[in-house]
Amino acid sequence: MNTNLAINASEIRGCKDAFFAVLLILIFAIGIGMAFVPTAKAQAGVTGVSTGETTVGYISVAPTLIGVGQQLTVNTWVFPLPTTYDNLPNWNGFYGLTVTFTRPDGTKDTFMPTDGTGAYKAGEMQALGALYFYYAPSMAGNWSVSFTLPAQNITDAAGTVYYAGCTSNTFYFTVQTAAVLAGLLNGYPWAQLPNSNVYWSYPIDANNREWGAISGDWTGVTSTMSTVNSPTQLRWQPYGSGPSTPHIVWTNYLKEGGIIGGAYKTISYDVPMSTIVVMDGMAYVAVPNTTPVGQSFGQFRCINEATGQVMYQVNGTITNGIHLPGNTYDQASTAIAVGETATTLASSYGSYQYPYLWGTVTINGVVYWEYYDALTGVLVRQFNNCASARLIDGTVLAFGAQSYTSTTDTALDGYVYRWNMSTVVGFVTNVVGAYNWNLGITWKVPLPLTIWGTSPAIFAVSPDLSTVVVGTRNQYWGYNANTGALLWNLTVNYPITSNEEIPLAQVPDFLIFDSVASTYHCYSELTGALLWTTPSFASSPWATTWTVYYSETNDLNNLYIAFPDGSMRAYSLATGDLIWTSTPFASTEYANNAVPFVYAGVVMEGGLIYGYAGYSTSYQLDPLPRFNMLVCINATTGNVKWTLNGGVDTNAAANGYVIGQSIDDGYLYCIGKGQTSTSVTAQQQDGGSVLIQGSVLDQSEAQPNTPAICDANMSVWMDYLHMQNSTLLNNPPKCIGVPVTLTAVDSSGTTVSLGTVTSNYQGNYEFQWTPTTPGMYTIYANFAGTNSYFESSASTGATFAAAATPAPTAAPISGLATTSDLLSYVVVAIVVIIIAIAIVGALLLRKHP
Repeated sequence: MNTNLAINASEIRGCKDAFFAVLLILIFAIGIGMAFVPTAKAQAGVTGVSTGETTVGYISVAPTLIGVGQQLTVNTWVFPLPTTYDNLPNWNGFYGLTVTFTRPDGTKDTFMPTDGTGAYKAGEMQALGALYFYYAPSMAGNWSVSFTLPAQNITDAAGTVYYAGCTSNTFYFTVQTAAVLAGLLNGYPWAQLPNSNVYWSYPIDANNREWGAISGDWTGVTSTMSTVNSPTQLRWQPYGSGPSTPHIVWTNYLKEGGIIGGAYKTISYDVPMSTIVVMDGMAYVAVPNTTPVGQSFGQFRCINEATGQVMYQVNGTITNGIHLPGNTYDQASTAIAVGETATTLASSYGSYQYPYLWGTVTINGVVYWEYYDALTGVLVRQFNNCASARLIDGTVLAFGAQSYTSTTDTALDGYVYRWNMSTVVGFVTNVVGAYNWNLGITWKVPLPLTIWGTSPAIFAVSPDLSTVVVGTRNQYWGYNANTGALLWNLTVNYPITSNEEIPLAQVPDFLIFDSVASTYHCYSELTGALLWTTPSFASSPWATTWTVYYSETNDLNNLYIAFPDGSMRAYSLATGDLIWTSTPFASTEYANNAVPFVYAGVVMEGGLIYGYAGYSTSYQLDPLPRFNMLVCINATTGNVKWTLNGGVDTNAAANGYVIGQSIDDGYLYCIGKGQTSTSVTAQQQDGGSVLIQGSVLDQSEAQPNTPAICDANMSVWMDYLHMQNSTLLNNPPKCIGVPVTLTAVDSSGTTVSLGTVTSNYQGNYEFQWTPTTPGMYTIYANFAGTNSYFESSASTGATFAAAATPAPTAAPISGLATTSDLLSYVVVAIVVIIIAIAIVGALLLRKHP
């Protein structure tokens, strides 16, 4: 007999007892569940209709304790899933759902909720029988909520399924007067943003959703012929702070630059400006002069924005970054808002977006749209036979207007059109493949002829995606983005030069420069109506010269324009009134006696405007005028905050950094806060004092292990380190360092604040301290960070003994004579002896005459 299989009677009884106990619990639980969940009995099917389905409904809210006016998340769902006669998923979901909230006073609030995705009608559920929405209770007390769903049929070509109606469970929750601190409501306790002196980088953990206020991509810059409508399309980064000092974080040699010298004397190498895109904390830059003979593609480089590390360089052409909805339903649902029907499963709804680098190439006369994976640079999606169009970031839509004599897709010649990626066969497959772009055209209408007989081009798409504007020279037309219907047309009575008309970022308006009147006119993209005209700036003649779209930005409140007279002007977006004018930098190097903004690369981030001041980067003189610079201007006051020599033309701003390419030397420069290192040592000195020494060093890739310098001296310090300023090279600046706070903690935990010391121009500091109590101490050195650097700290341990006591002088013994006393005694004794001898002699003489 196998003893391992032996089971005694007590074990059997134990198992039986446990089995019946579990069985009773399960029966009890099932009974409670059946009592708790209301169900609806299936009704008899009608002729030609399948047997009816019983339904059961559930509702829940979160959180269960909330404050008055705070927003609940309410979830509803129904089983079984809504399927068709052939048990295929129903694309439309159940309909007619009505919820009822019962207030503490017994009154009721009954309505059909709208799903939080915004993709469904009121009362309509998602395809898998779920619906969520938000609700803000209006009074304190005990609340409840439930819903009802009416009976309904779901029909397809195979037949009809009858679903009985149902009433859900009743869910109870409590509302209090005071606001509740909870993550779902207000981010507590995760809502804090990182301190401005704390270093952070991508990827940002999804738990830190509040960090969306300080971070964001830069998908490229916009011209009048831009390819992507995006939040940063007109050089404004709405999220995060911008660098408030010219501290350089890293450099990257992108294109040979500077003067050639020798026989070419002062002639410089050509430095074409490059596309810069920032996505997921990486900077992507098109590398000049990398296009092989006979090809239309070049190369692009990926650089870590925070560190400057080159991640890869691959073949490809990029002009913009673009986000596409992350799954099939997302991609289709982005078209619903503009009138198209989603035909995919709603349960795949999500909120993520996939980043792509976008560009075009021409191969054998065929134009291709190409999408590259941002992380790897791999080409993952491609469309062929493409026309020029304006893509809409975050959606699968594009709008275009094609001339009457194009060489791409002649079927679109002379049409305004809308394109939807989701209607192109195979678009969801992330493999390289030439999919026919033309299959994505969802409407097209004839393009009007201008008075010159030419065809207009795509000019703007309003931020709300309601209106498409086409135009050329001084004629413009607005179309309904849903249907293609003509909404308005405009002909202005003054001449317009190419690139002197600008669609505004995130504002449904556009500007036209009137060079004769020296004014800007603002028109509505929605109606074509004139909204306002700026005051004339003809009093400054150099301000009237050519200005282009690269020189403007706006922040929803004001419009900022850089002018060739060396000034920047701010205008109200509401009225066109002039708010401020910055002061130009006087210079004899330029014909206007000031450093001009000509073809200036202007970007804006965190209330600061960054603009290239100098001669045009496209029309270079020989020699190039000196002292072209990057200028940082306060957007509120118009005051110059800082300047940086070296001709850096800014093209991107994101995550606290500004990136630009230098016209002077061909380097790419990233400006922002840098990481630091702090060190500390402590050594006891004679007499009991302690010498505390250390350093604070810049650890940025651009200048590692160099002294950390104060904000006020940063311009001259960066000029010395990077811009080959010969005056500074011959006489290096002795700049002020940064403050270091010193603290001592003894073995008992008592903290002694030693004070603050400033490092010198070599990055070193020292401090003398005399402890009052001997023992073991830990010395802390803390650099709290500045506008140029992130914080760093260090510590060291040391034992300090009591100060050595000097050897004491021996005290004279009481009653003993000193040396001087003995000498005195000897002298006195000799005198006494001499006197005694004299007296004896005198007595003898008297006895013997």
